[in-house]
Amino acid sequence: YYLCKVLTIKLYFTMITMVMTNVFLGLFLIVLGFLTLKYPSLIKNWRYATEEQRKNIDIEGLKLLCCKSMVVSGTALIIVGIVSYFIKGSWPIYAMIMIAFAMVGYMVARTRRYDKNPQSRKKQTITAAILAVTLFLVVGLFIGGKTESKIHTTDNNLVINGMYSETIPLNEIDTVYISTLQELPKIELRVNGYSDGSILKGYFRLTDWGKCKLFIHDIEAPVIVIHYNNKHLILNLYDALATEQLYNEIQNF
Repeated sequence: YYLCKVLTIKLYFTMITMVMTNVFLGLFLIVLGFLTLKYPSLIKNWRYATEEQRKNIDIEGLKLLCCKSMVVSGTALIIVGIVSYFIKGSWPIYAMIMIAFAMVGYMVARTRRYDKNPQSRKKQTITAAILAVTLFLVVGLFIGGKTESKIHTTDNNLVINGMYSETIPLNEIDTVYISTLQELPKIELRVNGYSDGSILKGYFRLTDWGKCKLFIHDIEAPVIVIHYNNKHLILNLYDALATEQLYNEIQNF
């Protein structure tokens, strides 16, 4: 009972923190957007431009572009923060990332219209390329993290495909049992892995156990705990019945 109460309180404060973070960032962007109308030196293209280069910049159009982009993005962040209070899940994190990419991408693309300097266009092209590659990597990580790892047994092995794939000989497993994350040692640190609040994949440090490998698709569902060769593996699948079936296959080897 007390454990559930502690977890509920922790979840509540995490949720409030997420809401406040979104609201604070949103308000910051909105204020910054309006400040660019009065202080154009806040705009990088204008601040570092020479007097000759400034002749090729439509500063009024550029100020309006920056203001609109940041006000719209800030408003979107505030809406995400408020909605995340009522609709639970890890989606606000990715919404924030997508809003940031959309704002920067839009500003880079539209700045060409107001800044005619050749050097600026070259920098914008480089920025756009970096943005595209980064977005590709982030989306790839998101898809890879959300996609359920293919975990199954063969005649002699436990095979895990996907991110952080691994093959474990079944005859090397010392112990295997069903538990929950709440009953296991506390997760102290993500060493090298993916985490979005509901899914954990990769290497994490647990109290007393040290570095462990996790394939957790639902942190609230039962997990299979495997000890082998002085290593620890904790996993489950989206479907609790599939997790139970996998456990039986390992147990019956």
